Amino acid sequence: MNIKEKNYYFGYDEFKKNIPIDIADIENVLTLQDRHDLNHNWSFLRMNHDYIELIDQYYARLGKGFSVFFVMLLPFLVVLFFLIFILLNPFQEESVFLYWTVVGANFSLLVIIIVFCFYPIYKYDKGKPICRPIIFNRNTQKVYFYINEHEYLEKHWLDVTYALGTSQGLGGMPIYELRAHIIEDGILKDTFLIGFPKIGNGASLGLWSFICHYMQHGMQELKPHPHPMYGTIDPLKQLTFCQRMLGSKESIQDTWRSFRCVYFNNPLPSYFAFPFDLCNLIARRIFLTIKPLPVWHSDVVKANEMDKIREEEITYRDNYEFKEFEIKDK
Repeated sequence: MNIKEKNYYFGYDEFKKNIPIDIADIENVLTLQDRHDLNHNWSFLRMNHDYIELIDQYYARLGKGFSVFFVMLLPFLVVLFFLIFILLNPFQEESVFLYWTVVGANFSLLVIIIVFCFYPIYKYDKGKPICRPIIFNRNTQKVYFYINEHEYLEKHWLDVTYALGTSQGLGGMPIYELRAHIIEDGILKDTFLIGFPKIGNGASLGLWSFICHYMQHGMQELKPHPHPMYGTIDPLKQLTFCQRMLGSKESIQDTWRSFRCVYFNNPLPSYFAFPFDLCNLIARRIFLTIKPLPVWHSDVVKANEMDKIREEEITYRDNYEFKEFEIKDK
C-alpha cells in the first residue's frame, strides 16, 4: 500500500516527516541509468568545476500566490476604470445607488483577492527562508541540503533516494519536479524539491541527467559538442541549461530566453501557463528584494571552498539554444 508522503494546499506541497516508508512505496524512483538528453531548467544558482548549487522549487512556489494576485488584479482594474469613468461623467440621482453598489462590489472583490492570494503565503511562508539550496560537490561526491542558517544535511550523493514527482501547476499543466528523499532506517526524515526537470514533458528528465553527468564525468560532458564530421549541434542530444541567478537578483534577460526555449516546442500550453509564469517572475523579483538568498553554514562554505575565486564557470553562453535564439534575433 502506497503511503501518502505529502499534503497539498493551494500550490504548496507540505511533505510529511518522520513517517515509516519503503522505497517501493515511492513512485518513479530514479537510478543512474535513467538518462535523458534534453534539459530545460532554471534551477541553477552557481556552477563551476568543483560543485553545482541548485535552488529548490520552494523558491518558485513562493511566487505562486503573488502571481495569482497579479492575474486576478485585472478584473479589479477594469471595475476601477469603470468607477473613474462614472466619476468623471455626470450621473443622475437615481444612479447613486448603482454607483455605491459597484463601489461596494469592487471593494469586496479587492478584499477577496488579497485574502485568497496572500493568506497561503502568510500561513506557509512566514518565518521561512526564500529557498533551501542544494550543493552537489563532484570532488567529494557529497550533497549538502540547506535547512536554515545553523543547520544542514551532508550525505553521499548516492545515499539519497531521488524520484520524479508531479505537482499541480497554476497554468493548468503538471509541473514535473525532481525530489530528494532522505530515508534512514525506513523512516522518511525529510524531502527536498531540487527543481524542475522540464516543463510539460515528464519523459525528459534533463536535470537528473545533468546531475549524473556532472557528478560522474565532469564539465566536458555538459558543454555542447559539434558533430565531428558536419560541425553541427543537435539540441536534442545535448545537455544544456537555460538560466542563472545573479547574486540575489534573477536575470530577467535569461528568464525571458528560458521562456522562449521552454515554450518554443510547447505552443498550446504556453497560452495558459505564460501569464502565470510572467506574473510569477514579477512576484519572485519582489520577494528577492524583500528576502535575500540564504547564507550557508560556515562549515559548508569551507568544505566546498565557496569563497575561492574561480576563473572558469559554465554560463548560459554555453547553451546552444540560447545562441540559436540570439542568432535569430540578429
